[in-house]
Amino acid sequence: MSTLGLDGVPQREDNILQRIFWPSNHAGEADSLGQQGYWVCLFVGLISAGISMFSGHPLIGLLILAFYWLGGVGVREHSVAAAIIVVLGYISALTFAIATHHFPGFLDIAITVILLGNIRGTYIASSWKAKGDPEAFPDRMNVTFFDWLVDQLPAKLWPKGRYVFFSVSLIYGILLALGTVAVMRATLHQAQRQEDLQLQLPASNQ
Repeated sequence: MSTLGLDGVPQREDNILQRIFWPSNHAGEADSLGQQGYWVCLFVGLISAGISMFSGHPLIGLLILAFYWLGGVGVREHSVAAAIIVVLGYISALTFAIATHHFPGFLDIAITVILLGNIRGTYIASSWKAKGDPEAFPDRMNVTFFDWLVDQLPAKLWPKGRYVFFSVSLIYGILLALGTVAVMRATLHQAQRQEDLQLQLPASNQ
């Protein structure tokens, strides 16, 4: 059957990195990328929320967790808009970190690339979903808790949860923008003060 090409999904010969970052046009592979995107978003949300809470900002931490988790739910449900918003949110967070002199590492870059790959994956999956072929995607599992978390819960939550996600995204984006502007203004003000002091010191020595 495999020799005749009648065994269903064709096997790709590319490496795993290509499957992660540049999936094929097959619905099953794009769906697997949606699972991966969900776990990555949840991981980023938990880590970022934990850092915020330990830094004394529990409300910000909960907002971040809601943003990435619900964004991951949207990615799992093949929402191109959710995939784009999550990428923009993560890049904005990296921009804020750079403004505070915390430069991204290898993990940050890898997560960014994976999140960018989710845009293509959700686009492919949504295209197949629009065709209305019930056999295009693999069956969703419901055996373990993790099956329920990644396969069952997103499908139940996204139809109404997407409105919460878009609202949270707006608030999160505004706070990031305000925070970045405030940090940049403070940095420029500090640089200006240092420049003024350097100009005053020679004058006082004369």
